[in-house]
Amino acid sequence: MVRADVVELLCERPGAHGVFETPLLNTRKVYCEVKSVGQNEVYQARAAGLNPEYKLRLTHSFEYQGEKLCDFHGIRYAIVRTYMDEKDGIELIIQRTEGNADVQ
Repeated sequence: MVRADVVELLCERPGAHGVFETPLLNTRKVYCEVKSVGQNEVYQARAAGLNPEYKLRLTHSFEYQGEKLCDFHGIRYAIVRTYMDEKDGIELIIQRTEGNADVQ
């Protein structure tokens, strides 16, 4: 079963460093389909020290512009891998960032 949802893609604002402790981020909301990460993919990722939680599919690959972070359901995730599918969509494999490891 595929579930429609919204993910907020985050990228660092150019020239946003300086007096701020954390970089300022530009955000964009896009629609996505939430999918499970496959069992084999989870085992391979864990062997490489990763812990993927979700696979988010964007309908159009142009909606993804190289962002490294996203917010999904109020939790910050790192985008650890992308995959272009045969229908011009793109899948984003995401895992929680270190600061959000225990957030539910």
